[in-house]
Amino acid sequence: MKITNVLFSLVMLLSVACNESEKKTPGGMKFNVLKTGNGVLSKPNDVLVFNFRLIDSKDSVWGDTYLDGMPAAVTIRDTSAIKEEDGMMQMLRMTSPGDSITVNFTIKNFFKELANRPIPPGLDSTLNLTYSVKIDSITTREGIMALQASLMEKKSKEQLQKDIAAIDAYLAVKNIQAVKTDAGLRYVITKVGSGENGKPEQTAKVNYTGYMLDGQYFDGNVKSIAQEKGFYNPAREPYAPYDVIIDKTSVIKGWHEALKLINKGTKATFYIPSTLAYGPRQRSEIIKENSILVFDMELVDLK
Repeated sequence: MKITNVLFSLVMLLSVACNESEKKTPGGMKFNVLKTGNGVLSKPNDVLVFNFRLIDSKDSVWGDTYLDGMPAAVTIRDTSAIKEEDGMMQMLRMTSPGDSITVNFTIKNFFKELANRPIPPGLDSTLNLTYSVKIDSITTREGIMALQASLMEKKSKEQLQKDIAAIDAYLAVKNIQAVKTDAGLRYVITKVGSGENGKPEQTAKVNYTGYMLDGQYFDGNVKSIAQEKGFYNPAREPYAPYDVIIDKTSVIKGWHEALKLINKGTKATFYIPSTLAYGPRQRSEIIKENSILVFDMELVDLK
């Protein structure tokens, strides 16, 4: 009887603990606090910084700030906005730095209450979703901007090293001897020009052809090559050299760096890391996020 009483007491204690970990938002959304933090809640105009992982019941990841290397952040509005907010936003108001939280949704509820749109066609409607949220800190708008800039710089440096390693490995396999720059460019001069190299604010007239390390072509302004490689576009006629004001025209940074390394009449192939191209943005079906680009360039004129 004594053992039975002890077990009963333990069950009751666990039951109470579980109930205490479950909370509910003003709108009725339930969430579980797995670990409590410092208890300091956000005030209006504060920015709450947090990481999350959203995974479905088949272990497919829908979102992961840890993998992205960039936490999420929300600005806490005045309390008068609570009635208009969804359950997740109301929940975040109730959290403090150090809290670890889980929230479970059916697919139906997720799209109805959070996404505010119908379930996409073909998506398994029997799935469940789980948000795992870890509250990081409370900061200001200036603070989150500084944090994001710092993390972006860190990610960019890490990506640059990956790109340089990939480019150098490619050049080694192809037995290509390229000039290296501190910025991460690799280039090969195929025709020597004359005069001084390009300088900021000079206008360069450029012929170019762009492709990937795997040989997929995506752009160029040399008609014969466009026709040969299958990306000719009659709407682009007449094909002609492209004007670039060095350090001014809206082209990728790698181009501006490249044009300051060559002079009039030069032909060269440039291997451009993604950090000097489109970075984490997907530009097209061919140019994915963090794509290394290759350009055959001819500096036709420099003024």
